Amino acid sequence: MAIPRLAEGAESAFTSPGRFHRRHVSRACESCRQRKTKCTGDKSGCRNCREAGIICCYTDGKREKSKRQMASLEGKIQAYEDVLRKLSSRFGVSDEQLISLALSVGGDDPASPYHPHSAKQEATTDRSIQPDTSANASEERKFTWTGCSESYLWDISLGSHVADSTEEDFNKDEATRATGFIGKSSEITWLQTLSKEIGFGCEVCHPTSDMPSSRSTPRYEMPIASLNYHLDDSDIPIIDRLDTSELPQKDTATKLFNAYISFVHPSFPIIGISTFASQFQAFFNNRSLKPGNKWLAILNLIFAISARYTHLTEPDSKRDKDNNYHYFLRAKALSIEGQLLQHSDLQQLQVEGLASFYMLASGQINRSWKLCGSAVRGALGLGLHLLNVGSCTSDTSKEIRYRVWWSLYTLDHRLSVMTGRPSCIVDGACTTPLPVPYDESDFRKEPVMRLISRSTQDSPKQFEPPSDSSCNSDFQAVTASKCSQTNISTPCKSLYFLQLIKLTSIAKRMTNKLYSPEGVIKPWSSIEFAIRGLMLDLDSWLMNLPTAYDFTSTQTSQSSANYRMSLALTFYSTKIGITKPCLHRIESNSENTRSEELCRKAAVECVESACHVLRLLPDPPDAVLLHKVSPWWCILHFLMQATAVLLFELTYHAQHVPEKAAMVSKAAKKSYDWLKAMSVTSIASEKAFRLCDGFLHQLGHDASTDTFNIPCIANFSTQVSTDDETHDSPIRFTDQTTTPNGIPSESVSASLSPVDHSRASFAPPAPVGLGVTDTLDFMPNEKPSAATNLYDGYLPYDPNTGQITGSFFPSDGDLEIDLGSYYWDEAME
Repeated sequence: MAIPRLAEGAESAFTSPGRFHRRHVSRACESCRQRKTKCTGDKSGCRNCREAGIICCYTDGKREKSKRQMASLEGKIQAYEDVLRKLSSRFGVSDEQLISLALSVGGDDPASPYHPHSAKQEATTDRSIQPDTSANASEERKFTWTGCSESYLWDISLGSHVADSTEEDFNKDEATRATGFIGKSSEITWLQTLSKEIGFGCEVCHPTSDMPSSRSTPRYEMPIASLNYHLDDSDIPIIDRLDTSELPQKDTATKLFNAYISFVHPSFPIIGISTFASQFQAFFNNRSLKPGNKWLAILNLIFAISARYTHLTEPDSKRDKDNNYHYFLRAKALSIEGQLLQHSDLQQLQVEGLASFYMLASGQINRSWKLCGSAVRGALGLGLHLLNVGSCTSDTSKEIRYRVWWSLYTLDHRLSVMTGRPSCIVDGACTTPLPVPYDESDFRKEPVMRLISRSTQDSPKQFEPPSDSSCNSDFQAVTASKCSQTNISTPCKSLYFLQLIKLTSIAKRMTNKLYSPEGVIKPWSSIEFAIRGLMLDLDSWLMNLPTAYDFTSTQTSQSSANYRMSLALTFYSTKIGITKPCLHRIESNSENTRSEELCRKAAVECVESACHVLRLLPDPPDAVLLHKVSPWWCILHFLMQATAVLLFELTYHAQHVPEKAAMVSKAAKKSYDWLKAMSVTSIASEKAFRLCDGFLHQLGHDASTDTFNIPCIANFSTQVSTDDETHDSPIRFTDQTTTPNGIPSESVSASLSPVDHSRASFAPPAPVGLGVTDTLDFMPNEKPSAATNLYDGYLPYDPNTGQITGSFFPSDGDLEIDLGSYYWDEAME
């Protein structure tokens, strides 16, 4: 028989019959909790508090407190995220703040679920880092990133386990030393990554049961030197009994000097052209003059660069193709050899800068990088990176020195991107003002003199060229901002160079934030902020671009088409560099997070920018015309950047732009054709063509039939894209023009790409002091339809879709510059 349970336990015998006592209550009052006594839980006050005569107070329990605190913390986190997102889009968040924010989430407690080495860390967190459990304890630490960061930083596609390390011995042999270290921003490293990705893509396309997984089986990594298409492994020729005093005839010298002024100096104004040109005239009019060795070295380097340009633009010329080496070797003997321990002056900086430029144009990237570094360090030693407020130097001379600095600045950045090596210029340490948007021939005009004088008191970030007062009131608005910039000044070489500097500064921030070891090791949130901020900076630069150089505008001048071509190539090259970290294979198990969405959009921008670069080029290829209207010294670099991105997208089976797969395939074939055409006059282009041919062959491309054998890629050519519509008959330019000297020349015909719909025109730049030559009329003879804009023929841009649909190429004219027509300034030094 069961014994009945006592109602209140053993102590019920000692209680009065009128009082009810419960064993447990859901919540004790604060007084009983502190004294650790049993509470009756009465809402009006517990028995203990009533007997003690104190106020009975009930507080929330642990569960209620936790819920309330969690809700408060969630609200704060959401508010912080919103503020950070807004700040990042407007100003960008500093890397130090992002790192501090990420570290403060979990603190230094290893038991924290957010600690990098905690086993509690969730794998689904897109900002988390997890140790690679497959690695041995003795090996270096390896990480696997989830979400977007996985494919950018630590994925196998980057070709190294640690972002700031290298596996190669770059001192192994002569060929390896000639190439040297190549970093992540270089398209050569992209090709090294591509060589592995193509193997993985083929395994996906042709799976076999006995084939090991590409992710688990390490693939052979090709040495970086084997993918270097530059000519660094070529020796500098040696000429016995070299006569350093030998110079060409006056007609030849004048032609070479004219070519330099027209096609090099606007993008690289490292010399004061007015002063030097007057000295040039005086010297060739009186050969008894004996200038210094450095001046003669500068002259020979100008001849060497121009001779290299002439070789590319006049392949059928009977002139000695090795003349450019002769000029360079004279300059080398005059003022490059034996200067290692000498103190630099301004002329020596110009010698080294021009020598670096010549090496770049000749495909000697490693030597160009070394010479540029020497010139930059010499400029730093002379204080050219600082604002000059001294009274002992004239304002005009200061302006020329500023241009020397910015010339080295742009050259240094271009070489840093091409080699992937860090720049020796720190932007935060520079206060050199931006150059004024007026050419040297205008320096003696009163308004320009006032502007030059004022610019010596402005910092480079504050200085902006003057705009019309009618637009200044609405400068804060984006549309009004663009309007004000369009009326800065008359289009000229200096205004173009100013825009090039601004674009270069954005690209330089790109390399520091996305490709430097310090930037690569940062969390993906920091990379995401950097990409967004850089894209906003790039869009802002484009919005404020003067109308004369706006390559997205339909109302532009024909005479500035070559400058627009240069800015367009640099713009899309920069956009490719900003968005390239997001171009990776899309895994089937990828989560649709906000970071992944940003990554996919950026990858689309990257692929479309590469296609834009190819759309800028005419079809069929005409290498001679391309070198005349583009930055010919680095056009191969721009083309190989775009080609690498297109090959990546083909390897990924057009995952990012499936609706434009045909466009990607056609652009890749076009780049193949262009490299083949350029290889006729360029050994570097021939090496690049062989690399591209090898990659396309691995992708199943048959050059004889111009088709792909891999089904998933072969289907691209059968797709229909809005970008693939063509006119019934291609448009060709067959107009005849007349040079200033009255020599008729038949223009080179340049038909547009099959994906192009419009035509663009180009006139070579008018020389300083000469009247503008007659513009060339390349508009169609037939009357335009009502639906066609009158300006559609000037630039290949569709304002409705925002797409470039044509090329910049019209027929070509051979302009000669008469030095006697120049207006020369007084000596700058």
